[in-house]
Formats: sequence, structure tokens, C-alpha cells
Amino acid sequence: MKDYELTLVFDPDLSSADQKKLIEKIKKTIEENKGKVEKEEEWGKKELAYPINKKKNGTYLYLTLKVSPEGLPKIDKKLKIEEGVMRFLIIRKE
Repeated sequence: MKDYELTLVFDPDLSSADQKKLIEKIKKTIEENKGKVEKEEEWGKKELAYPINKKKNGTYLYLTLKVSPEGLPKIDKKLKIEEGVMRFLIIRKE
């Protein structure tokens, strides 16, 4: 398993409860694909550099993961179709 960083930008209109459900759903997806969340940081609501889906703000979440490379495409696919996720980026740590 390799170390990865996942940064997510959520829709700012999500309620706190909906956001927590979405975070749990993302963690479950990672675990289903033989991954493990090692660290979670909520960066809060921040102004975006440019509008995404006509929204000027987004709520940020940063995760440090251990995932097998075979599981990444499945995680990527799930995040792309997730309603509350406006953008995400997965990078490999060195």
C-alpha cells in the first residue's frame, strides 16, 4: 500500500449533517477498496480562486490515506459521481 493525499472541496450549501454523512460515505468507499484513512483535517469554508458551479466558496477536507494502487480508480470513479463533491485531487506522497 502506498501513501496518498486526498483534498476535497464540498458544496458550501451542504448542511453540517449532510457533510458528515458524505465524509463517512467517502471513508467507507476508501475502506471498501482496501484503503485506510490515517489523518483527517477539516479546513473549513474558504473562498475559491474562481467560481465552480456558480459557487464562490467551498468547504475543504484533507485526508491522508494508505491505499493499494489497484483501489485508486474505483475511489476516483465514486468521487466523480458524488453529488456534494465539487472538486477533488488525489496525489501520491513521496
